[in-house]
Amino acid sequence: MIKNYQKFDNNIRPNSIRKKTGARISAVQILYLSYISKVDIKTAYSVFSENYESIILSELNLKKLELDLLHRITNGVIKHKETIDINISKNLSDNWKIDRLSINELNILRLSLYEMFVDEVFDKKTIINEYVSIFDAFSGNSDFANGFLDMISKQKINL
Repeated sequence: MIKNYQKFDNNIRPNSIRKKTGARISAVQILYLSYISKVDIKTAYSVFSENYESIILSELNLKKLELDLLHRITNGVIKHKETIDINISKNLSDNWKIDRLSINELNILRLSLYEMFVDEVFDKKTIINEYVSIFDAFSGNSDFANGFLDMISKQKINL
């Protein structure tokens, strides 16, 4: 689970932005549940909804998540996972392999690349800022995430 929801709570960000943040945090958790429990994404979403969604809603002071975004990005990552992972691997330094990343770090990078290069609804700077904050909240190295996402955002990648 995420170490610190408070980074996203009680701030000046509008409700619509917090809904998107909540959807992205939820996507990380759903992908994690799917991986760790070895279940399909639909089952993971159901488990998440029953057990964890209310916590995120409470912590972010929301009534509901941006469900369209949540479904779009989780399903998109599943659909494009192989090509996303190839692009992550290609862009890591020679002494840093994809299997060194925790599953949450990897899922955050996957979601970021999906949103930047497939979904393309939000500008890349917004995606980078959002996922760097999420990376940090999940105990990752935000400097690594920021550098990696900034570098990869300048490329032309077809997923």
